[in-house]
Amino acid sequence: MTEFRLVRGTQITVYADESPLFGLISFSASQQIQYHEVYEYLSARPCERVPQGKGYAITMRFLSMFDSQLPEDEAFTLTVADGDTRYIYKDCRMTSRKTELRGNEHAEEVITAQADTMEKQVISNE
Repeated sequence: MTEFRLVRGTQITVYADESPLFGLISFSASQQIQYHEVYEYLSARPCERVPQGKGYAITMRFLSMFDSQLPEDEAFTLTVADGDTRYIYKDCRMTSRKTELRGNEHAEEVITAQADTMEKQVISNE
């Protein structure tokens, strides 16, 4: 499993369908292999798991005042730009959204999404 995590950065920008996202506190994307489970007739347990390709699980934390930047009902493209490198997550679908409150800290929106593919682009100025 490969994980891409943004910890801190000033030149990193994140876009959803070419619109910049504001109030992003953290971003994490991990690669997962998706399986199709094959069951025998009248069996409750799978007898075999067939790999169906790779998918990506994405977790984002936003300040709660920036809560409605991502579409909830339709697929979107998420682009993470870091200087000359772009990571493009295509066919993203929001899977869950929750608000977290922790004592005297600010409220956060935690959004999880699934993406079908990821493409890495490197722009060279040579």
